[in-house]
This record gives sequence, structure tokens and C-alpha cells, in this order.
Amino acid sequence: MSQNNAENGGIYINGKGQVVELLRKMDAASKSKLLKNIRLRNPSLAKELTESCISFESIWDLDDESLKTVVSQIKPAILGLALSLVHVKNQRRALSLVSRDMALKAFEIMQKDLTGNRNDCYRAQNQILDLALNLNNRRIIQFY
Repeated sequence: MSQNNAENGGIYINGKGQVVELLRKMDAASKSKLLKNIRLRNPSLAKELTESCISFESIWDLDDESLKTVVSQIKPAILGLALSLVHVKNQRRALSLVSRDMALKAFEIMQKDLTGNRNDCYRAQNQILDLALNLNNRRIIQFY
């Protein structure tokens, strides 16, 4: 598409926005490969794209050591709230990476009826995501 076409009311393409949408739909291996190639040519763009495409679901793409670094820094009550909305496989994985005492406290929260507290559960997930992004920015863990 030519620039002249865009100036005359044609379709405007938002390159970064489209790449972020594409990255959100890709599997972890493909996403990692693409971001690695972008990082070789433009590290700041790769960092921006990585931060834009990370969601709470991205947490499960981390290796066990990185996931342990994230979940071990969260209070058990917050971990329990956040895990109450995720797949059992991911619940087990997260709880197996923390101390037994912390896992029991988090599991106790997960067993409660949280149907009226879904907003609290989403807020807990956002707290974990914020921590993971902070750790990623400080290069303690690395997404993709």
C-alpha cells in the first residue's frame, strides 16, 4: 500500500498494534523466536513488544525457576485468589513451586466460594502480572 493511498483516506495500518495482536495469538515457542529475531535488530522495539503482549496467561510460559521466583514473592492469600480462576494443571504447577506452608494457605483460599469475589481474583492476577513485569524489566526473569 502506498503512502499516497493512506493520505487519500485509505486504510491506515498500525504496525506495532498489529504485531502485538499477532504475538498475543502465537504459541510461546513462535513468539519467543520472533521476539529474539526482533531483539537482534532493535532491542528497544523487542522490549516494548514483549511488555505489550504479556498477560497473566503469559506467566504459564515461564520456566519453573522463573515462575517460582514470581509466585514465591506473593502473599499466599493473593496467590490463592489468583489461582482460583486458572486451570487445575497450572494451579498444581504453581503450588508445587512454593513452600508447603504457603501452598496450604493458598489452597485454603482456593477452596472457598469465590464466585462473588471475581474482581478480587482478577486484581490478584494483575498484582502477580505487575510483579512479573517488574522482575522482567529488572532482568531477574525473562519472558520469551
